[in-house]
Amino acid sequence: MDSKLTSRLDLLADNTLSIIFERNKLKDLKLNYEKYEATINKNLAKLKEGIKTLEQQLSAEEETGATNTNDDEDKLVQIQVKLNKLEVLLGGDEASARDILLGNKRGKTVRFSSPHMEVDPSDLENGQILQLQQRVIQDQDDDLDQLSLVIGRHRELGLLIGDELESHAQLIDETEIMVDRTDARLRKAKKKLDYVGRKVKDNSK
Repeated sequence: MDSKLTSRLDLLADNTLSIIFERNKLKDLKLNYEKYEATINKNLAKLKEGIKTLEQQLSAEEETGATNTNDDEDKLVQIQVKLNKLEVLLGGDEASARDILLGNKRGKTVRFSSPHMEVDPSDLENGQILQLQQRVIQDQDDDLDQLSLVIGRHRELGLLIGDELESHAQLIDETEIMVDRTDARLRKAKKKLDYVGRKVKDNSK
């Protein structure tokens, strides 16, 4: 089986996974996500075509009597598992995709061209599935980190708003004091004017 094609498909699946995550985030935020659709569909088509090619190659190897094909079978199934996740994620159901990876939900069965060969991804126990599980956990950790940053920013903003409100309250208090002082001065000035006015009247008599 073509190891270079296997590696390319594996990398393509990982790259497409990142694109779909970004696309889904934009969709949740009701932003323009359609710019990713063409790339995603093109990548999925390449993955399906590549998987078909690998199946044919593996079947040909078995027909020639090859017996050491277990590793190739595992690699092919791993790519199929990734494709299953991508298709589920593309539908927006991230929880179902994670269930498939964690073995809580049975994904699509991978069939090869040779008879009686059927492998279910949920029955696999290997390093690649563990890596995929770790990727899901890492995605969750990244989301929590982003949430923590947002909460931290909101807290800082709240503190700034609190400081601003406190400053405004001090300004209001100072303004009230100045108004009271000005009012007192005006009253005192009015009394003086009244006194002067009475004196003028008395002198004019």
